[in-house]
Amino acid sequence: MPYYDQIAKKWHSLSGAQGGAFKKYALNGLVLSRISSIARQAILELGAGNGYFVPLALRRYSGQVASRIVITDQSPALLNIARRSFRVPEAEYKLLDVRTPFPFVNESFDLILANMIFNEITTRDLRHALKECHRVLSSKGRILATVIHPTFVKSLARREQLKPYGNGVYTMPASDGLRLPVALRSLKGYESALQDAGFQFQSEDIFGNRQVMSAKPGLRQAGKTPIAMLLECDKNR
Repeated sequence: MPYYDQIAKKWHSLSGAQGGAFKKYALNGLVLSRISSIARQAILELGAGNGYFVPLALRRYSGQVASRIVITDQSPALLNIARRSFRVPEAEYKLLDVRTPFPFVNESFDLILANMIFNEITTRDLRHALKECHRVLSSKGRILATVIHPTFVKSLARREQLKPYGNGVYTMPASDGLRLPVALRSLKGYESALQDAGFQFQSEDIFGNRQVMSAKPGLRQAGKTPIAMLLECDKNR
């Protein structure tokens, strides 16, 4: 059973229509600002969770019509919540585990959205997922991905807040007693995987702002450590 099937209802209750406080106040607007257009774009979302993000993008770019939208998640329970709670009528909803081959032909998509999914898998699985992303992206396609910042994960490890989950993956504390999967990986680990998959990329650190800290006071323990990282990746071969 996928990990999120076990916590799907509670996770959806906590995440709501903005993905939780950190995404609401620090992450969503940043990612949306890096989407130049959705008009005539084929869009694939990986690890969609409760499905809140694509509707935000459609509202942000109201009047523009994508050529295709595919919303995926590994968890059947979360995918059902996404269909029921934030359904995009024109979208395809598909089960997809990024650790396995993607069920799409080469160059199917122009934009891949991957919010907080790549940080949950081992480096071996990350390399596979990125190669699959490269394969299914068009020649000028790109990935917009966010991950828990490697420095923040290491700070959790130093504070003994990670628990082994299995196969090189841990769990980290989240809201209301929940724990979420996370992999220990260096920044160079992400860079190497992206380069080997054939991407040019730039990264941007994301910090907790005043609104985030007010909603999630536990993050104050991180001090000046970045909480997350945005990766903008362009296909270069």
